[in-house]
Amino acid sequence: MKHDLSHFSSFISFMLDFDSVLDEPVRGELRTIMVLYQMKQKSDDGKQESDYGSFLQYLIQLNTISGNCLVFDREINENNRNVKLVYVNRTRLVMLKDRIEGKRGWTIPYEVVSKQRSFKNSNEELLAILSSPLHSRLEINGVNNSTNEIAECDYETLDKLIRATSARSVLSKEKARLKTVEKKYFQVCNNVNHNQILANVCFKKNVDHQSITKNSIPGMAHMHHKIDECRNMISQDIYSCSKSKIHFLPIINSHTEVFSGDCSYLDTCHKMKTCRYVHYFTLNPLIEGNDNNSSADENEIQRQCLAHEYTIGECFSENHRKVIPPQWINCDVRYLPFSVLGKFAAIISDPAWDIHMSLPYGTCKDEELLSLPMHELQDEGIILLWVTGRSIQIGRRALLQWGYTISDEVIWVKLNQLKRTIVTGRTGHWLNHSKEHLLVGVKGNPAWLNRKIDTDIVVSATRATSRKPDEIYDIVERLVGVHSRKLEIFGRDHNTRPGWLTIGNQLQGSFIYETEVKTRYQQYLGTKEGP
Repeated sequence: MKHDLSHFSSFISFMLDFDSVLDEPVRGELRTIMVLYQMKQKSDDGKQESDYGSFLQYLIQLNTISGNCLVFDREINENNRNVKLVYVNRTRLVMLKDRIEGKRGWTIPYEVVSKQRSFKNSNEELLAILSSPLHSRLEINGVNNSTNEIAECDYETLDKLIRATSARSVLSKEKARLKTVEKKYFQVCNNVNHNQILANVCFKKNVDHQSITKNSIPGMAHMHHKIDECRNMISQDIYSCSKSKIHFLPIINSHTEVFSGDCSYLDTCHKMKTCRYVHYFTLNPLIEGNDNNSSADENEIQRQCLAHEYTIGECFSENHRKVIPPQWINCDVRYLPFSVLGKFAAIISDPAWDIHMSLPYGTCKDEELLSLPMHELQDEGIILLWVTGRSIQIGRRALLQWGYTISDEVIWVKLNQLKRTIVTGRTGHWLNHSKEHLLVGVKGNPAWLNRKIDTDIVVSATRATSRKPDEIYDIVERLVGVHSRKLEIFGRDHNTRPGWLTIGNQLQGSFIYETEVKTRYQQYLGTKEGP
């Protein structure tokens, strides 16, 4: 039996009003939905469908004219009656209802806009789909030009298209996974008894002598040698644990007041020799060499070969080039002409912000930072600017003034020696600062950036004053590539690394590997010194 369009109006209204039939207790059971609909019809006008088979035919016709507004868990037909409704496309139902009631001049849903269209590239094809009227079908040539494919253009399809992960992102992430070397990770032993017994073994010879300080503690290998010597004095469980987990051994000196608790600064305490709080020595497991070196080499070769399959954004010699050695220039960044350095794909800047504290190094005035000629360093690329809590707004203003668009903000969550979040820092006003901010700016339209590989949160332990986590360098290298030119401004000796040029006034001497940069810098020095 064929139904008129007007015959579907009541059922459409029913489904729009009672789409909860997909949930408990109905759970999309068609027989139950039929009974509920018949009860609704009977209460309204006394009409109802005759039987379940007719109801199925009714739904099949509704789906045909509405562009499959109802989705079932299996094909619906006379032979397969145990069918459940799993999804209702409300947009298509509303369209059909408006069409029936004459509220809008809709054409038949999913009209074929063009039976045959050829596109030069995928961008034109995508643009054609997006520019087509909603709720229409676009027939396009298949890959082999022998068959046509139907591209449906509706809200659902567009939403999926926008949210879908691109193939480039998937491939870039897989490439990063293959090329990134995994570092050995050890869990922390939280057994207080283990830590205390190991501390007694390692520090037993120093208990009656001078105070234990960071400088007087022997190296890691010496500590493990002591544990090996006293292996018979400790249980096998503790000995095995010392070889596989990290332990924090309490350092108890004659002036230590154990009841006062742990030192807030732990291993960064500058007064450990007289500090009355408890400090700790970090006993890390020794990383033993791989006995099967040949097997490890084979795995590395296989990993590199797989990584070579992903070459988007790389030059043809990427797999054979060597990373240039570390370069650094000791200079006053405020007076160095940046044109000497050339152009860079990525820049990291860690200014010594004037945060109104007594610091062991000079600070940078806000006006001096804003006046830096950063436009000479990049035509397009990314910049990462470390900022403090007070200088976040100044950092944002600086990036905008330099011609960058602020795209992201990376948060460094600081951990202390005990692998816990810092609760007492040396900076902060009303609240202690347990994190630092890294503003990320983008200049131009660098289509070669490898996007959506890393997250915007780095959880890492603090080290020396103003030293930032090394994970940031790894993130940058995955973004722009290992062989691209990278610059760090206001760097220190610990910041120098292969593939990077570091400049700052706290570096020891200068070393320039790139011939062009070396020539320009020597010319600058000659001009500076004069005749």
